[in-house]
Amino acid sequence: MLHRKRPEVFNYESSVSNISIGIAERLINLFIAASFYQLYYFIFNHYRLFDIPNTALCWVFLILATDFVWYWYHRLGHEVNFFWAAHIVHHHSEEFNFTAAARITTFQAIVRTGFWCILPFVGFHPSMVITTLIVHGAYSFFTHTQLLGKIKWIEYVFVTPSIHGVHHASNEQYLDKNYGDLFTFWDRLFGTFQEEEVKPSYGLTHPLQSYSFLWPIFKSNKEGSPLARR
Repeated sequence: MLHRKRPEVFNYESSVSNISIGIAERLINLFIAASFYQLYYFIFNHYRLFDIPNTALCWVFLILATDFVWYWYHRLGHEVNFFWAAHIVHHHSEEFNFTAAARITTFQAIVRTGFWCILPFVGFHPSMVITTLIVHGAYSFFTHTQLLGKIKWIEYVFVTPSIHGVHHASNEQYLDKNYGDLFTFWDRLFGTFQEEEVKPSYGLTHPLQSYSFLWPIFKSNKEGSPLARR
């Protein structure tokens, strides 16, 4: 069993907490996800700036635009207290495995949707946006693992588990790095790229010390500030 052979990868209590938070978020989203999509269509139908066609080249631009918007959503999620309050739960886990990818809250989903509204506003059709977001989210799930080592040549372009593991680390040299979700060139361009040099210590600089799936969501304390992670 993985949790016996490599306990640093899998902790039963932490993983159950991660999955429980993810299940709670998705159950709530069953009731509000439709409103997200309706919002995209409303913005597209009434406020779009351009009519972007459904062509192969436009799909490429959409993928790039999606990851660019993600980069800034993610970066502001660490630099602005209000957004960090919605995002911090994702970083509570002191283990870095696939269950950590599920550790998001409805608050984070709502904030994230606000940023995605930029895409239909520019002129990408909502069906294109939704499809790209599904693919984008699926890719990020597989970057939450320690089972795959560094793949140097891929890291020049794509985010790998090693690159994203740095983002989840609390080591001083790794704080507030690697915000990209699919591509690494945004971090390289804006000076936030950091490759893995020493083994990461995952979680916050001030550990939560709780496996409850409700406590992390509603807890309000100093470690909710981005400055507390530095």
